Amino acid sequence: MTGEVRAPAGGLLRLADLLNTVVARIVVWLVPVMVVVTIMDVALRLFAGRATLWAFDATVQFYAAHFLLLGGFTLLRGGHVGVDILREQAGPRTGLVMDVASWIAFFFPFAIVMVLWSWDFMIASWAIHETSPGVAALPVYPIKTLFFAGNLLLLIQGVAEFLRVLAGGFSRLKGA
Repeated sequence: MTGEVRAPAGGLLRLADLLNTVVARIVVWLVPVMVVVTIMDVALRLFAGRATLWAFDATVQFYAAHFLLLGGFTLLRGGHVGVDILREQAGPRTGLVMDVASWIAFFFPFAIVMVLWSWDFMIASWAIHETSPGVAALPVYPIKTLFFAGNLLLLIQGVAEFLRVLAGGFSRLKGA
């Protein structure tokens, strides 16, 4: 699913790109926060002889938020793994058919199931005000909300990329 020609994006496609780019620019700031919390926790353990009850759970949640929310941006930047060995050997028409088939057979079923499943997962977590199993018992439902949001961002970007594949493929066929 990588390597396709970037067709000119319409307003909605640019909006999907902008949404995922803005989210990425915000989420990237979780990394330094995560590093500071980890260093603080280690320093307190080493020099004060006491551990924080919340630092490990907080670091896990920061990492989860970082990981969950960047799938759409990674797709926008072509960073997901693709199998291009057969695609590179195909002509324009066969390549377009392979691209479209892979999006329809693999990406969309996965993304739609993940959005639906994570919605139920999020709602159940909010219903019981779920907390982490650690001593600090940090709330987990915000992270499960980000699980849904991340899957939705991935699906939105996937629709945009699929439309670009179609537009680029048809323009290559016209020019061939």
